[in-house]
Parts: sequence; C-alpha cells; structure tokens
Amino acid sequence: MSSHKPNSIREQISIIRQLSAREMKAHERREKVTELIVEDLKSTGQFFKTSEGLFYFDRADSPRVLPIEVDSLALGALMQDRYGINKAERAEFEHIISGLENEAYLNGEEVEVHRLAHYDAESERLYVSRFDGSVHRLDGKQIRLIPNGTDAIFFWDNPSWKPYELIRDAKTDRLFEQFVTSSANFAESGKLSFRDQQWLFSIWCYSQFFGSLHPTKPLLLTCGEKGGGKTLALRKWLKLLFGGGADVTALERGKPDGFVAAVCSLPIAVFDNVDEHVSWLPDHLAQLATGITFRRRKYYTTNQSVEFHPQCFVALTSRTPKFIEGRDDVLDRTLILQTERRRIFLPEEIQLTQIAKSRNLLWTELLRYLNRIVAQLKESRGQSIELSVRMADFARFALTAARADGQEEMARRILETMESRRTEMLLSEEPISLCLERWLAVPENVGRLVSSADLNRELGFIASCHEISWPYKSAHALGQRLSHITTELQDQFQVQIMRDSSNVLSYALKPRLNH
Repeated sequence: MSSHKPNSIREQISIIRQLSAREMKAHERREKVTELIVEDLKSTGQFFKTSEGLFYFDRADSPRVLPIEVDSLALGALMQDRYGINKAERAEFEHIISGLENEAYLNGEEVEVHRLAHYDAESERLYVSRFDGSVHRLDGKQIRLIPNGTDAIFFWDNPSWKPYELIRDAKTDRLFEQFVTSSANFAESGKLSFRDQQWLFSIWCYSQFFGSLHPTKPLLLTCGEKGGGKTLALRKWLKLLFGGGADVTALERGKPDGFVAAVCSLPIAVFDNVDEHVSWLPDHLAQLATGITFRRRKYYTTNQSVEFHPQCFVALTSRTPKFIEGRDDVLDRTLILQTERRRIFLPEEIQLTQIAKSRNLLWTELLRYLNRIVAQLKESRGQSIELSVRMADFARFALTAARADGQEEMARRILETMESRRTEMLLSEEPISLCLERWLAVPENVGRLVSSADLNRELGFIASCHEISWPYKSAHALGQRLSHITTELQDQFQVQIMRDSSNVLSYALKPRLNH
C-alpha cells in the first residue's frame, strides 16, 4: 500500500480500489469503501427513514433529498462526482447502495418528505419548493426564501422539475385566469355556469398546495367533446408548476401498475382521454381518494413489495366517462366539470409558449394568492363551517379560499349545485331511477308500502318492458344498491324506509313535486 497520505475522501477511495487481491480481498475493498462513504455522507448530511422509502438529505451543496435506490439518477451523479464511482460498475455500486440502505433503515431519522408543497397546521405556514434546494415559506404576511430542510420541512424534488423565480415588484392581475383556466371552454348549458366551473377548477388547483388539509383528495373529472380545451387547461397547469417537461399521461387499460406508479411518485397526475370502461380503475380511484396504501413490487427484486401511501391529486379527462358509471363511492369524491367545443382555436404551441415565457409571473401571482389563503386560514381558525357537501375537506378549504376574495356566498351556491350535478350523473343511467319514474307514474304506487322483493319484481318487469338492463337478480341485491344511493335518490324522490320486527325492510316512495 502506498505511504502517501490521501488528501480527500475521493483519493482514499481511489487508493483502496487500486489495491491488489494480495493486499486486500475484493469483498473487503467493497466493505471499506462503503464504510468510508457512509461516514462521509453522515458528516455532510442525514439519512432518513420515511413512509415514502429511504433517503439521504445532502447539505453539502444546495440542500436536496435523494432517494436511496439503485436507479436514482441524482444519487448516481453524487457517487460519481464525490467518490469517482460510476453506476456502470454494477457490483461495487450496488454494494454501496445496499450499505446506504442499511444505514438509513437502522439509524435514519424518521421524518416526512414532501413533494411540491406542505402546509404545517401547527405553525400555520405554507412551504412551497422552488425545486433547486430552496423553499418559499408563506406565513400570511411575508414570502421568504429559505433552504430546504428549514423548520425540519424536507422536500424531495424530481430532477426534471424546473426552478422558477418570484418577481417581488411585479404587477400581476388575473394571469392565472387569462393563461390557464380560460383555456377550458366550460359549458354554460348546465346548472354550473362557465364562471362557476372556472372557479371550481381554480380552487382544485390551489388545494394541491394544502394536501395536509385534504386527508381525502378530491378527484377532478372534466368531460366534454374534443376541442373543448379540457386537456389543454390541465397541461398548462402542469407546465406552469413544473416546467416544459411536465405533461398529461395516457392511461393504459391493461397496465394498472402504470397508474399506481404515477400516483405514488407524483404530487399531481393527469390521465387523458379515459373514455372506455377500465375494470380496475374505479377501485384504484376509490383507494386513492380515501388514502388507502398501495403495494408495489420493489425495483430489481422478484417478489419484494413496498407499501406506498400516495398523496397525489388526480385529474381525468373524458368524452364518455363510462369508467365511473354506477360508482357512487367514486362520484362522492369527484368534482365534475363539463366543457363544449370551441368555434375558434389558437394553436396549442403558441399557448404553451406563452406559459413558458410567463412562468415566473404566473408563479409570482400564485404565491401571492396562496399567501392570502394562508392568512385566511389563520383568521378562520376554529370556525365551524356547515354545508351539506360530501367532500367536506374540499368544501371547507374552498369556502376559506372564497372568504379571501369576499365570495363565500357564491362559493356556497356553487358547492351545493355541484352536489346535484354529481347526483344527476350517478342516476342518469341508473336503472332503479329510470324504472322508479315509470313505476310512480301509476297513482296506486305513490306512497304504497312495498317490500324489496316486490319492488325488485315490479321494477324488473318495467325494465324488461322498456329494454332497460336490470342487473339486480334478487331482493337482497336491490336492497344493497338502494342503501348506497338513497341519498342521491332523495333528490328526485321522497324515500321512506321502514324496518319491521323481523328486520325486513320496506319502502314507501313518492315523486318530488319540485323535481
């Protein structure tokens, strides 16, 4: 071994790696190199053990969180730059990564890592990553730029996300509406107007910065024929946030793993043109909206699985959303917007170029508005909000954001109308609703007490006469479905349910006069 005393960790590692087999066996060299790297990394950062996996927080340059994985480009670049070890040297590289994993698992600090943004309810501050090792901290009054990791708030940024600048003295006026939300030609024909839907879309976008206030994440479904701008608006939103490389995703019907991978690795995922029935999708959407964990096979293993708890906001665009038919559990957590075809079109390339050129201004306006919401959250602390909306977390946030603009009454009207829009969508193809309308057209049936068995037989007969598919093969099946959609049916019919001493249910139904 050379008597020269190495000056750097890289030189120490280089000397060890050049030792002959006589001086040190191969496995001993790998052990020694791994030991040196672990100790050096501990001196310049921290190892994390989190619900999202194992990480290293590098404080040496710009503070950044790196996933400890063999295929991590950022970690591979650090190994090459700092220690002269290339990923192509597979055996040695994998041995080092295994050593880092062991250190993180055994001794790593248990923290949370965040993507894009995090609202800390205890300190009442919003943290928004700038994707370059720095973070904007919003307290309702000021927007301060701080290093990643300040206040023990850590961000894990995708290397493809492009940093942006806050332009302190810039004047902005409704740029988000001009460049993003107006791109979708929301329909005026329904109960929700163009402006109503534009506002809902905006609030859904803002809610993504306050994920901690949304244990159940609101899904967004934008429906409409081609040429309505439903995809363009969402594409612009992604490119505003993350830069030109961000885009919507095509959903592959036969590959649910692709969906799971996207929602487990992204803060926002947009799935485009989801038109046909996809058997696994409603269940996955229900899991995602209710916060259930997903299990995925770990890369480069045959049967080792890892649990992921996704914090992803999901949007879907569709012309014919057949995938959601009859799924009241999914519809209960979905914002439904409707677009219609435009008559005049501006080339998409020009519009996306405008987003790229105005991105810093758009981010400036966005951060200022988010800071107003933070201030309103502080002011509204402890106040109760009464609203008959099933997405209670989203409704509470939406009303708080609306108060910042003095638009609370408008928000209440829109949220309540949104509920009836979901009901209409659920019952539009529901055979029970279709057959009940015809059944109640017979005066003798109005208010008549009827068992589920009789109701199933009589509604089934109506269905066969009008060529309506009737999937309920028994009174029990009908009763189960009625229990799921009673709330929605109450919007169209007066539904009274009675249970006798034998625990058998009976129903008395009447049409609503104002329907």
